[in-house]
Amino acid sequence: MPLPLPAERYIESIRADVDRFAAAIAAAPAAAVPCCPGWDNTALAGHLGDVYSFALAQLRSTDTGQIAAPDHGAKADAASWYRDNADQLLTTLAATDPDGPGWNWAGEPTRSFYFRRMACETAVHRVDAQRAAGDAEHPVDADIATDGIDEVFEVGMRFRIRGPNDEFPAGSLHLHRTDGDGEWLVRAIDGGIELTHEHAKGDAAVRGPASDLFLFLWGRGRGQAEVFGDEQVAEAWAAVAP
Repeated sequence: MPLPLPAERYIESIRADVDRFAAAIAAAPAAAVPCCPGWDNTALAGHLGDVYSFALAQLRSTDTGQIAAPDHGAKADAASWYRDNADQLLTTLAATDPDGPGWNWAGEPTRSFYFRRMACETAVHRVDAQRAAGDAEHPVDADIATDGIDEVFEVGMRFRIRGPNDEFPAGSLHLHRTDGDGEWLVRAIDGGIELTHEHAKGDAAVRGPASDLFLFLWGRGRGQAEVFGDEQVAEAWAAVAP
């Protein structure tokens, strides 16, 4: 599918978050990551380096029929492994046609998938690393966060790398962005989800800035967002995080 934002916007967001992530890792490599039990910042760097390595393999392949094997390397130094793959990812995305063919686990087999997913993945884990390090947390870019909310509903919740997901909360959820335009209503129907962009009443509602709504859907807490209605329904949707 065509990218909702210009490709350069995703690359800019990834580049900024790559630097912030690296700074947080360097400042507190052994700090525990609250939203990733059992991991410290060094383990988080290794994970994100692996994510980038996987994305790079798919971006460099034109075979849409199967997964391209990533090169996970020796990883003697997780921070260096992360940074090297981050630099390669940025260079590769800048030279990539988003409409070109590329395997992914959801939707049309085009490389545009990795622009959105890597921007979202990097933003979320950058927040994780900053929180672990006790750094001042930068909000997720509002445009990226708003598109990221769509990406969570359209891709993250519907598909896993092993196949489609069909387990969703019974109640409906309404999101209302307070720092710009954006409303979402999602409900589970026949093993899938129906998403509309409208002002409508859900069983639960979450109201707040785009960054907080995005992070809430990724299971990172409410931030400044307010929850109305059935809080259990709201938390159940947040638990479906990719």
